[in-house]
Amino acid sequence: MIEKIAVGQHWRQCEQQTTGGHILKNSLSIRSLLEQACEQGQIRRLDAHLAFFLERQTQGHRQNPELLLAAALASAAASGGHVCWPLTERIALPVSLPPELLPEPTAWRRSLLRSGVVGQPGDIAPLILDQRNRLYLRRLHACEELAARELLRRAGQSSPVDAQAARPLLKRLFPNTNDAPDRQQTAAAMALLKPLLVISGGPGTGKTYTVARILALLHALHTGPKPLRIGLAAPTGKAAARLDESIRAARHDLPDGLGRTVPEQAQTLHRLLGARPNKENFLYDRDNPLHVDVLVVDEASMIDLALMAALLEALPPQARLILLGDRSQLASVEAGSLFADLCGSSEAAWSPQLCAALSQLTGQTASAGQGGPMADSCILLRTGHRFRSDSGIGSLAAAVNSGVQEQVDNVLKAGCADLDITHCTGREREAWLRKQLLRGFEGMAGARTLEEGFAAMECFRLLCAVHKGANGTEAVNRLAADVLRQAGLISSRDTDWHQGRPIIILRNHYDLQLFNGDTGLLWRDRSGQLKAWFRRPDGTLHPVTPSLLPEHETAYAVTVHKAQGSEFDHVLLLLPEEESRVLSRELLYTGITRAKSRLILCADQETLAAAVRMRTQRHSGLGEKLHGGAVN
Repeated sequence: MIEKIAVGQHWRQCEQQTTGGHILKNSLSIRSLLEQACEQGQIRRLDAHLAFFLERQTQGHRQNPELLLAAALASAAASGGHVCWPLTERIALPVSLPPELLPEPTAWRRSLLRSGVVGQPGDIAPLILDQRNRLYLRRLHACEELAARELLRRAGQSSPVDAQAARPLLKRLFPNTNDAPDRQQTAAAMALLKPLLVISGGPGTGKTYTVARILALLHALHTGPKPLRIGLAAPTGKAAARLDESIRAARHDLPDGLGRTVPEQAQTLHRLLGARPNKENFLYDRDNPLHVDVLVVDEASMIDLALMAALLEALPPQARLILLGDRSQLASVEAGSLFADLCGSSEAAWSPQLCAALSQLTGQTASAGQGGPMADSCILLRTGHRFRSDSGIGSLAAAVNSGVQEQVDNVLKAGCADLDITHCTGREREAWLRKQLLRGFEGMAGARTLEEGFAAMECFRLLCAVHKGANGTEAVNRLAADVLRQAGLISSRDTDWHQGRPIIILRNHYDLQLFNGDTGLLWRDRSGQLKAWFRRPDGTLHPVTPSLLPEHETAYAVTVHKAQGSEFDHVLLLLPEEESRVLSRELLYTGITRAKSRLILCADQETLAAAVRMRTQRHSGLGEKLHGGAVN
C-alpha cells in the first residue's frame, strides 16, 4: 500500500491538466515509473525496453510519455494473456497507478496516432490501435485478424448433404431411445452441413464419443475418388494420448462395419504443423497446406491465438475443422481466450435455415433465433455421463461454474463419498499434507516395474494453483521428496536423479518429440541405466537419455494449468492460504474436473469463495469480430 501511495504521489507531481484531459508531462517520469514496476515484478524488463525503444523511433525522436506508458501496457498485457490493451481500462492495470491519472482515452488516442509508430488496422506499424481504442502489438493484431477472417469464412459456408443417405446412418449411429432431443446426433448433423464445427461440453458429455461417430459418418458418406484423409490433434502430448484412448474406446461401440474407418493416431498440434527447431514458423502454411480433408482438434480451450492462426493458415480451404473443448475451463497459457471467444457469451441461437436442414436430417425440431454465421457452427453438449447424479465432483464443478456461492456451500455440506474437503491451515496443513503425499505417491515410488510406476503416476496427482509459496509446486515437490525419503522409498543418498521421480517438460523439443506439459518417469532400463520414460500417443513407453532432456522439473505436484488435458482417478487440489491473482472460477473448475473418481480439496473458506467470485477476463477483439460482425 505504501508503495502504491508513493507511486501516486510521484505521478501527481509529473502530470498537468489540459482541456483534452490528463496528459502526462515528461518521459523521464514515465521511465522512472516503469523501472520501478520492473523492480517490483509488475511488468517484465522486456515490456519496459520495448516502450523505450519505440519512443526513440517516434517522429523527430521527441519525448512521448503517452506512448511510453501505452507501449509498456500493451506488451505487459500480452505477457499476461491479453491480446490487446483497451485505453479505456482503468481498473486491472499491470502497473500500480491511480486510475484517475491515466490520460483521457480520446486525447491519448490522438497522441499515439501522431507518434508515427502506432497505426490503425491496415497500416504497417509496431503497434495497432483499432476504432474501439484497443491497442495491439502488431503480431497479435495480425493473428486476430487472420483468425477472425478464416473462422467467419468457414462458418459462413455450407456443405452439400445427401439427406436420403445420411438420415438412416444418423439413426444407426445415434439410436435415441427417448423423446428428448439428441444433441450428439444434432452435432453430427451439423458436421455434415458446416465445414466448421465447435463442440463445447463439460467432462463426460460425450465429445469424443460424438466425434468418433462423426468421422464414421463422414467416411460412410464420402464419394470422392480418394480415401478421406483425417487428422487428429491436441495441444499437448498428454491431451493427444487421451484423445487416442477416447477414440479407440468409442470405435468399439460403433455399429458393425463403421468403426474400422475411424483413425486412432493423434498428435500434437506442433508436430502436425511441422514445428522446426530454432524457427518461429512451421513447415506447413498457406503455401504448403496440411494433407487433410478433416481435422479434429481436442482440448481446444488450450489453444492460444497465435497457434490457431498458424493452424487456420495451414488448413486447406476445403477441409473440415472440428474443435472440441470446454468453454468453462482455463484459457490458454499464451495470449487469448480463443475457445471462449469462439463459443460466445451465451448458447448459440441457430438460424432458421440451419434449423430446417437439421430437422430434415434428424427429424428433431430446433428453435430458430437470430444467430449469425458463427452461431451456426457452435453446439453445446449439456448432458454429462461421467459422473452419477449423486457425484460430489460433478455437483461441485457445476456449482463452481454457476458462480453461486450458496450452491457451492450446499455441495460441500452434502458429504458426498467422492469428495473430501479440508480447511486446515499453517502447521496443521503441513502435517495433513505429509500424510496425503505419502499415501498418494508410495505406490509410484515403490513400484516394481516401469508400467506399474506409470499406472501409479497417472492414478494420483497433486494440483496447485501457483508455483511459488508454501502451497506452490516448488515447495510441495520438495516436501514430497522429503516425505518419501523419510519413508525409505527414496534413498537419502539420492539426488534428484533417482528411479521413480516424476518430471514434467517445460519447453518444446521437436527433435525428441517432447512438448511443454508432457510428463515422464525416471526409471532404469534393462542395462541399469537411468532413463526418462514418456508415453507416446500410441501408448508405448519411450526412453530418453536424461542429459538430452529439455528444461523440466519434478512433477509430484503440477499447476492446474499444466494438468489441463489430463485426467486422474484421484486428485488433491491445493489452494494457497494467501490471496493470489491467479485464483479464479475457471482455475477452480478446471482443477476439480481433472478428477474422475475422487477429489480432495484443501482450501480455507475465504480463499474458496474468492476463487468462485473471480472470473477470468482477457482483453480481445475476437469475440466481437466473430459474433458482433465488427471487422476492426
